[in-house]
Amino acid sequence: MYCNSCGSPVTCEQAVCPKCGSSIIGVRAAVKARTRVAEHAHLLAIFWFVVAFFWVIPAFVMFALAGIVSGPIPNLEGPARVAAPFLFGALAIGFVLATLISFVTGWGLLKLRPWGRTLALVMAFLAIIHPPFGTALGIYTLFVLLPDAAGDEYRRMSAAASADEGRAATV
Repeated sequence: MYCNSCGSPVTCEQAVCPKCGSSIIGVRAAVKARTRVAEHAHLLAIFWFVVAFFWVIPAFVMFALAGIVSGPIPNLEGPARVAAPFLFGALAIGFVLATLISFVTGWGLLKLRPWGRTLALVMAFLAIIHPPFGTALGIYTLFVLLPDAAGDEYRRMSAAASADEGRAATV
């Protein structure tokens, strides 16, 4: 850590700069203000947006397959002719829902909405069964947001963000 006034190195135990005598307590408070959830919430939001993007790919593939099998295919007859388009269409709708929920999770974390932590935790538990990236994101989300202290910190951050938005709306 360095003094803001003169730039000389100072240790965390020092309350004043040994070279110029200016106080560094405010700097120490600013350094401690950024905690684990504050450091990781933005990154988690970005990862949830990336996961939402990756869910779009199988949705398009399933919609394309549903269109292909509902057309004239000579070898597709009987119950498969009816079930295949329905199956591919249902899978496509499921992937679109996963895309939307993952996007909303990322948006809730990015904007620090009060419900964002809860939705992210639910999605993390569901993502754990989707290896390898879903498992990694689920574990990372649980590591950051699951502890009680993280819940308290997220609530404080959410309240501060809401207050900032309220002030910006009145100006």
